[in-house]
Amino acid sequence: MTPEAVTLGFSAFPLAAVSQGPFQNTKMSQRHPGARRTAHTSSDEPDDILIARIFGLGKWSQANQQLLMVLGVVAVIVVAGLMYYSSYRAQLHDQAAQQLEVIHGSIRIRDTEGAKIDLATFLDRFGTTSYEGEARLMLGELYLESGDPQQALAVLGPLGSSPRSPIEFQGAALLGAAYEQEGRWDDAEATYLTIANRSELGFQVRDALMAAARIRGDQGDGEGAIELYERMIDELEENSPDRGIYQMRIQEIRSASNT
Repeated sequence: MTPEAVTLGFSAFPLAAVSQGPFQNTKMSQRHPGARRTAHTSSDEPDDILIARIFGLGKWSQANQQLLMVLGVVAVIVVAGLMYYSSYRAQLHDQAAQQLEVIHGSIRIRDTEGAKIDLATFLDRFGTTSYEGEARLMLGELYLESGDPQQALAVLGPLGSSPRSPIEFQGAALLGAAYEQEGRWDDAEATYLTIANRSELGFQVRDALMAAARIRGDQGDGEGAIELYERMIDELEENSPDRGIYQMRIQEIRSASNT
């Protein structure tokens, strides 16, 4: 091999390496100039916002320390008040149950006057408990039994004037009886019809319609009484034995009106 060939062979290899190798590496490693900076900035943004908010909250807390202290004291007072009220209501409920049981005992031994006094006191003290309705029923019934309809009306009015619940319907029935004792027939009839129109219990509806029909018949309104008896018949089943009873009363009213 000649010296020129040796020289050419030796120099050709590094020239190819220099002309191709660095060019290829530069092309393969090319990236967008802002790629790394963009990724770094987007990953840090949530942390920066959180830190800024915490810092802002800390500055606000330092500037409003007195307000925060006042709010904390108020919150403690409110919680303590609610706990005390809950405990007070529970104790009051238990005391009302015990007192009402004592009054039931007085009624069982026929101490009517003592029971009236105790029930009046009970309503003053425990009138805001769930036992109020039962106490009004008991006292109103005692007044009716002793022939004192005015006192019965005063006691039963808040309970039965606009009945919605079962105990209120019971109070309304006694209220109607009190109106009858007082001779207030229109009020008694209106009370019974209110029961009949609102109650979902069949026996309450029938009893109320029966009482209203009786009042109409006693006041000379035979047609009005027949109307209510026919309403009761319409609400009964075909094989109900009560249908015959109401039909017989309708015939009695019509016979009396023809004589």
